[in-house]
Amino acid sequence: MHALIVLTSHDRLGDSRRKTGVCLSSFAYGYYACVDAGFDVTICSPLGGQAPIDNLCNCRSEAPDILQRFHSDRTAREEFADALALSQVCAADFAAVYFSEGCGALWDLANDPAAHSLILRLHELRRPCAFVGHGTAALLHVRGPDSVPLAKGRGITAPNQAEDAIYDMPPDALSLEREFTSLGAFYTSGPDCMPHLVQDGSWITGQNAASSEIVARALIRAAT
Repeated sequence: MHALIVLTSHDRLGDSRRKTGVCLSSFAYGYYACVDAGFDVTICSPLGGQAPIDNLCNCRSEAPDILQRFHSDRTAREEFADALALSQVCAADFAAVYFSEGCGALWDLANDPAAHSLILRLHELRRPCAFVGHGTAALLHVRGPDSVPLAKGRGITAPNQAEDAIYDMPPDALSLEREFTSLGAFYTSGPDCMPHLVQDGSWITGQNAASSEIVARALIRAAT
């Protein structure tokens, strides 16, 4: 079986000079959950290649064990550095898909047509799909053939406004709590910066980077 890990390619928080990118521990939890379950893993991002890394991920544990495993794993590091472009992947090839936490997703995955097409096809195929933290931004503009947002009426979690304030997100950053609520999703959140997930059908969403491990495990259960 094959699994897909989707990363952000965006490296700046809006118009500010603050760097962002992929939360490396969030990626590693998804990657190794799939590898350990026997999946062949493909990594992709909007631009492909080496994704930027956010060293100040919001609401994350230090996760030293999973990061040590990644840094000691030459194959994983090479695959991370040589991701495919999102436009190169086909949804039907994958039994499970994991969108990693990464604040840059607010600016690229939220508006990426290839990401939207991928999610819509996965939804049609009823393949399990997980979204962690700001990676849930990829769902914002996905609409079905009837032009209704796929998020409408679905249970979803994502970073809440208090967590965005803790991370000092810039004024031009979308509030996922507000955006999903306005779309008609059933948005909920747990305690700030603590693991929390919501599973609704084939969708599994995690509130923040601290939720990565439990989301990855839930994805594997749904796919096997």
